Parts: sequence; C-alpha cells; structure tokens
Amino acid sequence: MLESNGPNNTEVRQNQKKLKVFLIFLLLATLFWSLIKLSKEYISEVEFQLSYSDIPKNKLIQNEPEKKVKLTLKTVGFKLLNYSFKKRVLDYSLTEVERKSGSMYFSETSKNTNFLQAQLSAETIVLNIEPDTLFFDLGVKKSKKVPIVSRVDFGFKTGFNFVGSYKVDPEEITISGPGKVIDTINEVLTSPTEFKDISESFEYQVQLEAPNQVTVLEKDFVVVRGEVDKITDGSYNLPFKIINLPRNVIISTYPKEVKVIYQVALKDYNKIPENAFSVQVDYKQTMDNNLDYLIPELIEKPEIVTSVKIVPNKIEFLIKK
Repeated sequence: MLESNGPNNTEVRQNQKKLKVFLIFLLLATLFWSLIKLSKEYISEVEFQLSYSDIPKNKLIQNEPEKKVKLTLKTVGFKLLNYSFKKRVLDYSLTEVERKSGSMYFSETSKNTNFLQAQLSAETIVLNIEPDTLFFDLGVKKSKKVPIVSRVDFGFKTGFNFVGSYKVDPEEITISGPGKVIDTINEVLTSPTEFKDISESFEYQVQLEAPNQVTVLEKDFVVVRGEVDKITDGSYNLPFKIINLPRNVIISTYPKEVKVIYQVALKDYNKIPENAFSVQVDYKQTMDNNLDYLIPELIEKPEIVTSVKIVPNKIEFLIKK
C-alpha cells in the first residue's frame, strides 16, 4: 500500500491560504492607493465632440464645420478618467459668431468657455480650448419644391398586375437648406424598396432620402398606392397609318397590319374596343436614320391597359416606281 502524504498536503494548503491573504491585502492596498491618486487634482487635455446651436436666424451652415475641440481641464482624477472613457458631445453656441467676409463667419472659442464649462461637472475648470477659432460658411436659408423620383420595384404573384399606374403621394416635396446647396438639387429619391408577391391593391409608406446632411425635407416619407387585380391578355390585328410620306412616293409595306398585344384587368377585358388603339409609322424617321424598315409606334391606347406590345416591331417596305 502507498503511504499517506498528510503533512505535505497540510503545508501546501497553508501556503495557498497565505498567498490568498497576501493577494487580498495587495488588492486592497492598490485600491486605496488608486482612490487617493484619483481624488487629487490634475491638469490634462481631453477631446470632445461638438454639436452646434443658436445658428443665426434664417442662416444655415453650408460647410463641414469642426467636429471636435480639445479642452485643457483642471479637475480630480475621477472626472478626468470619466471624460476620457465616456465620450461626450458638447453643445457649442453660435450666439457670438462674427462675420469675416461674404458668407464666412468665425467664433473665438474662448468666448464660449463658460458655456462649455457649464456642461461639465462643478469640479471641472476649463483652462484652454483648441482650436482658438472656429470658422463657418453660413448661407441664407432657401426653400423650393422638387419632384420625387420613385425607386420602388414591384413583384406580383402569377396572374396579377397593376390596373393603370401606381401613384406616389405627394409627387413633389418642399426642401430647405443653404441657398447654394438647394440650387443644385432638382429631385428627391425614395429609398430603394422592393415589394414582392403582390396580389391585391396596396398603400405603402416609403422613406425618402435627403440629398445631403444640410438639406431638410418637408416630410420623411411618401405614400405609394396601386390598384392590383387579376390580368389577362388581349390582342387585335390592326392596320397602321403612314405619316410624312412625300406625295410623289408610293410604298408597299409588309405586313399590312400589326398585332397589338395588351394586358388588362380581367374585369375590364370587355371594355377594350378595337378602335381604342392607334398605330402609325413615320417615313421621315426612317429616311433621317437611313433605315431600311419602318418602326410602328403606338399613339393611342386605353388608360386601363397596363402594357402593350406591337408585333412585328419592324415593317418592311418597298418603294414603287
């Protein structure tokens, strides 16, 4: 049998206990030392993010202003530690902004010392601010209406489609911002959006995208509406009209008719007469583009028809002498 090693085990346990006690005292000593050090006053530089307020009436910031300032602070270590690890955004007032030239203005940061210090703790004193001057391009606020351009895609269940066209409400929107920025904007886009498996009429809200950070939109979204129903195909064989044919020119075309294939809501199928469609070819267009064929174009169709295709899309012709 193996002999018990009792005395050695006891000694190991005692050493482990002593080590634990030592580590506890070391931790406490470090903690008390840290508390003493952090309770003392220090001077240090701390970087803060900026947010601007009190912009002069009817003015807007046109440039990308300074986003950060570096403050030299005198405060206790606890506060410095907090400022360093917890990033804060300070409000910077443009009440004291002064004109430099044209649309350029400046603000001496020292004039905002008290305003910035009031946003910090009572134990904190702001000794210095860098940079000492901030510059702003302040433009006159301007508004105008621009059209809304839809970037919405629709996917339908088999056998369904629009009855007519979908609507965007409103079709145009008022935008506001610095004059020289607003003058360059001619439209506002919707966010790229896709709706799938549509089988009934709908009304959706779609977000708008601001052209840039300084442009304010009248509203953030538009309403997209569409009437959806089961659809069916219809077709008619129709003659076409030839326009811009000189009096001294006689031509023979092949074919003499084209097929107009269209889609319409099933409920409206019987509402589409043959004479609701009109097709023409432009002889001058063919000559101007040196083509050896005529191009049929649909010039009249019912509003309730969703899509139309002409077959064939090229008409052969022969000039008779």
